[in-house]
Amino acid sequence: MTVTQPNGCQIFGIKFAPLRIPLERRLQTASVAFFLTFLLLAMFHTIPILTYMLIFTKFWYIPMLYAAWIFYDRNTPYQGGRKWGAVRNLSIWAYYRDYFPIGLVKTAELPANKNYIFCVYPHGIISAASFLNFQSNVNNFDQLYPGIDPHFVVLNANFRVPIAKDIYLACGGIAASEQSIINCLQRKPGASCVLMPGGASESFLAFPGKCNIILRNRRGFIRLAIKTGASVVPAFSFGENEIYDQITGKWLLWLQQKLKIVLGVAPCLIKGRGFFQYSFGLLPHRRPIVTVGKVSLCTCLILFWLFVDFRSFLRLRTSNHQFLRHPKLRR
Repeated sequence: MTVTQPNGCQIFGIKFAPLRIPLERRLQTASVAFFLTFLLLAMFHTIPILTYMLIFTKFWYIPMLYAAWIFYDRNTPYQGGRKWGAVRNLSIWAYYRDYFPIGLVKTAELPANKNYIFCVYPHGIISAASFLNFQSNVNNFDQLYPGIDPHFVVLNANFRVPIAKDIYLACGGIAASEQSIINCLQRKPGASCVLMPGGASESFLAFPGKCNIILRNRRGFIRLAIKTGASVVPAFSFGENEIYDQITGKWLLWLQQKLKIVLGVAPCLIKGRGFFQYSFGLLPHRRPIVTVGKVSLCTCLILFWLFVDFRSFLRLRTSNHQFLRHPKLRR
């Protein structure tokens, strides 16, 4: 299933959007632009703006106060985070959801007296569905799984970026470290972590029509589950790899992997769409995504069996595409 674009004109091979587009669609596009600007690309503008304010304006005290706040709050991502329900329920997430659209399908009950590790595949380019379904409540996660308190595990580098750091924390983000995850899971019954075991390296494998994931040598989540007594919940986001095209090549991939080691992030060369045309740009394509999970697995089972069952679940789900035709995606 794909989301049809409104009819527009095509000039020199570039398909432009029509001039008359409903306000609802404009707001959806703006919400995705907000997500990209203030979370994924925040380091490219927040740091320069704060530096300019510090050196060249009379408002130098604003970046100074914010720097003091960052220093004071530096350990929060490693101590269970700081979730703010008002941010998770903002109306902007509804527009973000409807842009693709994104759905969440419940397949089993999760008792609130246990702790869980949600392992979501694939990572994709921007993890659009995983972020929305677990870091916001727009798809009624809190109602579908009452008593479960999800915390999205975020790359540590994101907590060093002004503004983005506070948004991630308000939505329930925590740092990607073993001790951070353990601290989160041991806080209370129902406290849960959302991991993407494939990590940023899986971004290089995100191509439309394909689903290559990284699972070999990624068994740390099972070790954490056994150490904390948490149950593992495998989940799969159908359509996550469909929202961007990606430019790649043998030597380019080698360079990207080297840059990832240095920068800590995956520098993918993506091709999406723009605000007023559909042929190229940084915005993702409007293609449906739905996240599906499986009943939790008991951590008292032998590690090998657990790992094999996890892989069998992924094989089953990736060969079963009827979830992309789920009624929740027909908006």
